[in-house]
Amino acid sequence: MTAPFYLIPGTMCDARLWARMLAHLPDVEACHCDYAAAKTMDDMCKAVLEQMPGTPCHLVGFSLGGYLAIMAALKAPEKVESLTVIAASPYGLTDAEKNLRSRNAEMLTRLTYKGMSKNRLAQFVNADHLEDTAITSTILQMEKDLGQDVLIRQLIAPIDRKNIADDLLALEMPITFIMAEDDQLVPIGAIDKLAAKSDRITLHRVSGTGHMIPLEAPKQLADSLQSAIR
Repeated sequence: MTAPFYLIPGTMCDARLWARMLAHLPDVEACHCDYAAAKTMDDMCKAVLEQMPGTPCHLVGFSLGGYLAIMAALKAPEKVESLTVIAASPYGLTDAEKNLRSRNAEMLTRLTYKGMSKNRLAQFVNADHLEDTAITSTILQMEKDLGQDVLIRQLIAPIDRKNIADDLLALEMPITFIMAEDDQLVPIGAIDKLAAKSDRITLHRVSGTGHMIPLEAPKQLADSLQSAIR
């Protein structure tokens, strides 16, 4: 029997992120992580570890969830059969990214957040998908339901995340990165160089999608995940 998939969503996402992909994996047992209540990266990682299945799993994380998946694999490698990181990297944030997050979080403490603008949405989603409401409405509804307080926490908590690339390279399990060639938020180049350093790391490139791979390219993602566990 195939080990369960343990799915960790990204910033302002929940289990709805994976629904389109899971439609292409009808025989997979999927377990979902929820770290929305966590206030710090340590709290997020603790939530991931506490919710892990009781048996070794295929650990899958998207965006911030991808970084958390790496952290979980480092802390509890015996619970992980394989690690798949989607649209994320093991590197820390740049100073520019830290400053932007801090400014946005500070602004949100003073204003009522009215949801993601179309210009901001265009940074996450490929231009060809901006009019696809099956994609965009899911993103906007997840954000609305999780709410402003969660957004502030998830902007601030990861600011000082460490560069854990060297620790990742030391893991002995199969590792797969699934990256979009046109991702505006997480460039594929750094992961290309990382994958070249280890025979255990496989890089799957996805075309025609932006950052939101699970929603924009669910069939390609499902196929990549199946390849990763074979």
